[in-house]
Amino acid sequence: MAVITVDVVPQHLALLDGEYAVEPVSGESVPIGSDYELAVVRAPDGTTRVRRASETDRERWLAFYSGGTAHGLETPGMTVSVIAPLSAAGCPIFVASTATADLVLVPLTHRQLAVDALIAAGHTVAD
Repeated sequence: MAVITVDVVPQHLALLDGEYAVEPVSGESVPIGSDYELAVVRAPDGTTRVRRASETDRERWLAFYSGGTAHGLETPGMTVSVIAPLSAAGCPIFVASTATADLVLVPLTHRQLAVDALIAAGHTVAD
């Protein structure tokens, strides 16, 4: 495995309230603009929705949002600065991005590991 060195760009991350589910859905069944959903990603291989977790969801995710350090599309290193420390710590990750910020989800079971890894990398995390 190759080793890649990353210069971390310190960011202000907010841990969003609530727990979320990440699920594949058919493109036809995705409601748009619902408070129930946090993100919808459409790609050639299908559609994935991030929504509020319900009582029946076994897998629950937490969402870190980098909006406190908003950036443009031309700013290099922003997303990798958040996901590299999480990956190095062994956290599974799901990412959805906007033109100015990233939404990084980790399993609920990895909460403390994720927070510790982000802080150790130089980020601030607000609950």
